[in-house]
Amino acid sequence: MSVPEDSAVPTGHALVDRFHELLGDAGLARATHRHLVGAQRAAGLHTRGRPLSRLLRPRLVDAATVRRTGVAASVVAGALEGLAAIALQPGREGRVVRDILMLTPAERELVEMTARHGVTGVLSPHARLDGFLTGGAPVFVELNAHSPGGVLSQETLAGIHLGSPAMRAFVQDHPVRAEPTHRTMASSLIDAWERGGRPGGVPRVAIVDWEDGLAWEFRSLAAELRRQRVPVVVCSPDDLRHDTRHGLHTRDRAGRPWRITVVHRRAVTADLLARGPAPFTDHPLVRGWAAGVCVMVNPLASLLAHKKSVLALLSDPRTAGLIDPGQVAVARAYVPWTRRVEPGITTFRDREVDLLPFARRHREELVLKPNDDYGGTGVVCGWRTAGEEWEDALERAVASPYVLQERVPLPTALYPRLSDGRMRLSACGESTDPYLYDQRAAGVICRVSGTALLNVRTGADLVPVFAYRSPDGESGASSARERTVGSPAARHS
Repeated sequence: MSVPEDSAVPTGHALVDRFHELLGDAGLARATHRHLVGAQRAAGLHTRGRPLSRLLRPRLVDAATVRRTGVAASVVAGALEGLAAIALQPGREGRVVRDILMLTPAERELVEMTARHGVTGVLSPHARLDGFLTGGAPVFVELNAHSPGGVLSQETLAGIHLGSPAMRAFVQDHPVRAEPTHRTMASSLIDAWERGGRPGGVPRVAIVDWEDGLAWEFRSLAAELRRQRVPVVVCSPDDLRHDTRHGLHTRDRAGRPWRITVVHRRAVTADLLARGPAPFTDHPLVRGWAAGVCVMVNPLASLLAHKKSVLALLSDPRTAGLIDPGQVAVARAYVPWTRRVEPGITTFRDREVDLLPFARRHREELVLKPNDDYGGTGVVCGWRTAGEEWEDALERAVASPYVLQERVPLPTALYPRLSDGRMRLSACGESTDPYLYDQRAAGVICRVSGTALLNVRTGADLVPVFAYRSPDGESGASSARERTVGSPAARHS
């Protein structure tokens, strides 16, 4: 989505100031709010009874920064997935990686089955790196490797914002662009089917999840697949069946078998294991994949890259030399120090430390994260925790899968919302989360919150990201008077 380009484009600070100046007209601000709320309601973009975004402007980032962030994300994702994939190998190296990743017995069973059948392509054809721009450079704190959401929502929100009165006035003089991704996502599913040997002879896609919280994303993807003349259905994992006659299938409205050859798996592995049969290898989804009647995006092996502890593989001494050292060195520049919580000696910035005493001494520079939970659940920020509470948290972390991560500053920017009929500006934290297809960046989402927890489930707003063309190639801050304050990089999902 874009407006015509122009050669005269001011800096990011001036652009955001201009947008806020437009919204200083109370009538325009109210009309913009009405448009954004009404259009989101019409599109179904509501979460927990509120619009997905309540802010009056999008995020503005210069195109050069968007490109550099995408390149960095591709390097980091490639290194992380390359290291995680070693867990599929036999021998000492595979055991070391599996140990750092802290796999559960059920996950180890899935990994062993995947190793027997092999993996075609990357572990996570769809992935999202969650992070921040600090000083114009990206820092990534988590890899979301379970067919993550958000990028189609960002695209829908971009279209809604382009129709708002404030945006229409703004783009008359300031060209901006939001990257469309729905065609890329649809095509990537067909590409995965072709790489997987074209099972069934025809791609027939099932978008599989229990929840309909992102129903608008499912509808958008389904519409694009149908535009490409690909049959598609949205169903629950509980709707799936597998037999030798119909392969993997669900039932249509008339009760007839509806064969599936491509599974777009939105349900995360942890939920599948918790809600599925025991053993999970008996689930129709797993049996259909093992029988070769379908491909799965993302495959079950993506659980290896989805672990919070996957970031520890970049710098843990036990993994040195497992993949190209140059690739690891570049990736490490964009990732904070991360370690599995366990007693013993490790390294911090190339010096040996005893991990638990080190964590006690440096509480204010560290955050504890559960290895598998998401949505900010279980995160403990050392700088917000008293010494005794931190000690208790460390003890719990040793007993259950947790990681320690170095604190990362959270960038903040001014964002407008409507209050008492007028625009009000407030400082908000903002994330920068590139989406990747086969480790190539395409699209970026941004979550904005007035609190330290940048998660839509807990009240953060999703805002579309528009790129502008900087006349001097400056990397620039993404918004007016951007500043950096200490805050948890860990509280993403």
